[in-house]
Amino acid sequence: MDDDSRIDTLKAKLGDQLLLDELSDQLNRTRGLLRRSPDEVAALALERAGGHAEAELRIAASLAAGTTLAVPDRFPEAHRLCMRALEVLDREGSRDAGAPKLGPLKPLAEPAVEFVAEYIVSSYAEDVVNRLRTLYARRESQAAPGTPDRRELARARMDLERIAPGFGGGSPLTPVLAAGASVSALASAFQFLGALDFTNRRLLAVSAGILFVVFFLCAGILLRGAAVARRRATLIMQGPLAALWETIGHAGAPPRDSSEGFAMISVGLTALVWIVGPAVLAAFLLL
Repeated sequence: MDDDSRIDTLKAKLGDQLLLDELSDQLNRTRGLLRRSPDEVAALALERAGGHAEAELRIAASLAAGTTLAVPDRFPEAHRLCMRALEVLDREGSRDAGAPKLGPLKPLAEPAVEFVAEYIVSSYAEDVVNRLRTLYARRESQAAPGTPDRRELARARMDLERIAPGFGGGSPLTPVLAAGASVSALASAFQFLGALDFTNRRLLAVSAGILFVVFFLCAGILLRGAAVARRRATLIMQGPLAALWETIGHAGAPPRDSSEGFAMISVGLTALVWIVGPAVLAAFLLL
């Protein structure tokens, strides 16, 4: 390739900007940095690397907020509504969760679905209580002593201190135990498959069918439990939390439940059932 062709190729990659312009800009920035002190260089480099206009505007707005409560006269009402919603969520969040249409396996699946929904709902309620308790304490410390805002925030914080022990959430060992049980089940399944006589196609088909049913059942339970938890959490908590966040102001986004994570696990199991399982079975049958 001749020099003209190389230049044309480089121009096409750079578009309207010349390579000389880019190199000149880099040299000018380097000369400017060399004239500064090391502390100034570090600060400037961090500023250039971390600039995000939208996030910085949001931060500036939060810092500029002159009040600890955006709507002080409606905050007590919104707080009481949220406390009521937490009670209803704890009582009704996973009750009568039901089960997907699994035929004769439905009676076995119903308790498992309710367990998944209860874990997600309990963890979400605990997250809401802890987030509010922390937020109230921080806003209380910002309010001037003796002001109505400080008194209302202190009263609301004490409410949360009293009810927090009743919202312990799901056991932190539950995901670990579930993951351990899943790994153990997979290891047992592969060990079982390894002991099979792969020349017996009928036995192989029956074993693959059993594994298909097990994974299909687990995927359905996780997805149903997550869907029930998301629907109940949205129905009960979304409105009260949004109203409370509006009266507090500049508090970020309200807490969200963890149902999406369980749904992703369910999708992965479903893919394993419908894609990987048949592919492995077909490979064994072709041997």
